[in-house]
Amino acid sequence: MDKTTFEQMAARLRPLVLRIGRDFFGSADDAEDVAQETLLRLWQYGQRLDEGRNIEALAARVAKNCCVDMQRRNHMEVVREGENQLVTPSAPSPHDELEQQEGAKALDEAIGTLSPRERELFEMRQQEGLSTEEIARLTGIPRASVQSMIAMARKKVFNEMKRRMNR
Repeated sequence: MDKTTFEQMAARLRPLVLRIGRDFFGSADDAEDVAQETLLRLWQYGQRLDEGRNIEALAARVAKNCCVDMQRRNHMEVVREGENQLVTPSAPSPHDELEQQEGAKALDEAIGTLSPRERELFEMRQQEGLSTEEIARLTGIPRASVQSMIAMARKKVFNEMKRRMNR
């Protein structure tokens, strides 16, 4: 699937995956994260998408999986027999550790391409986990502008990561 076709498909699917994220989390910010992650996964899967497949059903399934993955990452506690037990992931292999380090370095470099203001807002949302409303209050920037600037920053980081992967 070429970039233009994917962009057209993504524009058509975005309202669907946003609704799924909003229904699951009850938050526009988390819904935006679900949409971004879903479209990224679909882009990565893109070469295997065929015209005969029900793309909406696939997007819905991917969005639901993204919701579950996000919830698991956000809440690593499991309730068993009335007791909270912290779930600790198994130790990664040296290969996995190296891949994680390389990925983190590439992400840091991609974030480094952002303007100082974009980087500040991006980090407040992605790393500090602040909501759009909290960021707007802290920075004095209107909520709609914060949302737009964060979306633009995400797109720049996504495109930079995509460019680096295609090297």
